[in-house]
Amino acid sequence: MRDSVMTTYSKNLFFGGLVMSKSLGTLKKSNSFFNVKRIYRPLFSLLFFGIILLKINYGAADDSTISLFPLDNYDQTLSSWIQPDDPNYDKPLITPAVQEKHLQLFYDHYFGPFSPWNEDYINKILHQSPPDDLKTIEENIIASFSNKDKPSEKINYGENFRPYSSAWIEALSANIDPERLDQLAYQSSNRGIAMTNLNARVLPTTDVAFYDYHLAGQGYPFDNLQMSALWAGTPVYILCETQDRAWSLVVTPHYIAWVKRNGIAHVDEAFINTWTTAAKKQLAAIIHTKTNVIDDQDQFRFLAYVGSVFPATQAAEKIKIMIPVPALNGSAAIGFSTVSTTNAVLMPFEPTPHHMATVITTLMGRPYGWGGMYFYNDCSAELKSLFTPFGVWLPRHSSAQVYAGKMVDMSKGNEEKRLAYLIEKGHHLVTLVYIGGHIVLFIGNYPNPNDPYHATMAMTYQNLWGLSPNPPTRRAVVGEAVFFPMLLQYPEDPSLTSLANRKYFQISYLDELPNYLFKLNTINLKALMAPE
Repeated sequence: MRDSVMTTYSKNLFFGGLVMSKSLGTLKKSNSFFNVKRIYRPLFSLLFFGIILLKINYGAADDSTISLFPLDNYDQTLSSWIQPDDPNYDKPLITPAVQEKHLQLFYDHYFGPFSPWNEDYINKILHQSPPDDLKTIEENIIASFSNKDKPSEKINYGENFRPYSSAWIEALSANIDPERLDQLAYQSSNRGIAMTNLNARVLPTTDVAFYDYHLAGQGYPFDNLQMSALWAGTPVYILCETQDRAWSLVVTPHYIAWVKRNGIAHVDEAFINTWTTAAKKQLAAIIHTKTNVIDDQDQFRFLAYVGSVFPATQAAEKIKIMIPVPALNGSAAIGFSTVSTTNAVLMPFEPTPHHMATVITTLMGRPYGWGGMYFYNDCSAELKSLFTPFGVWLPRHSSAQVYAGKMVDMSKGNEEKRLAYLIEKGHHLVTLVYIGGHIVLFIGNYPNPNDPYHATMAMTYQNLWGLSPNPPTRRAVVGEAVFFPMLLQYPEDPSLTSLANRKYFQISYLDELPNYLFKLNTINLKALMAPE
């Protein structure tokens, strides 16, 4: 809007100047210089200050760190990239044996040895040695949000563009009381479950914390306090509560974070046994985002998103899922909801291109959501959500997701070698590519429709914030889940750095077993509490 207004203003100034020049010429011929000074002095002033204003405004626009990347040349029709007439459309992409291994890892993190409901796992978290213990890491996190003695690029600002005072972080620290974190002991009564969808926060506050918006890639929407979204029905262990009892620090199958206390409920042994037994018999995964979950008493409970899982049974064209509902004593009880087979599937969903397309249909085009903000996905949440129905457990952070399959590191190669390797060796729809702070799914090789010679290009699916030049002084924003090719250069703006020319280029084959399985099963509290 501002650019369009200023364009109109500049045209008015330009044509006004022409009219003024012509008028001046006429007056000069009549030697009426006094009239010129008397009549046009105000207009000269208006023109001068208008030009200055125009320069200032256009200078700001030229220096902007944000622009929109045009997607006109990038077909977003799903069937163009996952084609129903492909003879392999209904052929599994992952063997049953490998899929079973993935599914077992999924169960391990929700209901097994790495579950928040597992006593041994929680005790390992509680008894880590300094500096890798809960107390030290939480103190370091608190210190990282203090603005004291920080360089300008590390100052945290609120939604009002003002830097936070010392009083702000001191109040948060007092509410947490980190000293007690090294005195926690396991209590079976602290096992719980998410009753609704929640924002998982790095610290117990709904306040935002942005770096300077003048810095490319900072400011809105990059709230440094937003970690992830926690879906309804997810098991948790409650480590502690804030002093005001408004927030709980919880262990989830994916991370450790602060959530609103009223969004979770305690569960007893009977609940856990019933829920876990049913889950091990059969899980269901949501495949349609914002599925209405209505309980058997006809009460709305929550919206279920792709990535949510529940114990289930199937009857005809319906799937009956277990859901947590409030009990009279404030804990959780088991309720039931019936959803259609267009909204949920029994796990594991057969990993065919057809079924991949089914899940992508509901995800593509949704806005980018930093840290699950507004319950939208960022790059890693997109892939985690996509692969959940197929029983493939992916960690929450992109840097860890690359270890979920057999990994090949091509980081030492230049961008030409990297792309050539991906085009030659990529396994369509099951190859992840981690490039440092971002991760994408390789869809397959296709002729580049925008290339006069139709050279082969590697097509990807990703939830992408944007592209940047080198140095990264600005962002060309995509801002949604898209089909986007990995090219050496983008003709819309050749100054933008190729995604193949980032710090890392690590390829993970999900149709093969991981060569670093231990990395998925080890406890790294810093990575769980403050992933980088």
